[in-house]
Amino acid sequence: MTRPVPMVEILRGDFMESRHEGHAAIATADGRIVEAWGDPGMVILPRSSAKMLQALPLLESGAGTDLSTEQLALACASHSGERHQVFLVCQWLADLGLDDNALLCGPQ
Repeated sequence: MTRPVPMVEILRGDFMESRHEGHAAIATADGRIVEAWGDPGMVILPRSSAKMLQALPLLESGAGTDLSTEQLALACASHSGERHQVFLVCQWLADLGLDDNALLCGPQ
């Protein structure tokens, strides 16, 4: 198994605060890998890093054309249920003529 490779270094002045390693690949539409770092076949659990990808159909379908920046941020991230986040979600649901009964949560 190929080890992860350094991908990002977070600097604070001249001090390296953190370093993030990982695996990445660039592939063609038919799946042919054209460039890879680390192990391109590594099975990962992307968790929250995939949220913005999960929001793409909303935008590509045109359904998200009139979204505010706050709504777009909500669609692209995980949340801790802070008061302002709950307020924005409730407001968004109300704009759609829905309430929190319309929400479903999958197994965690």
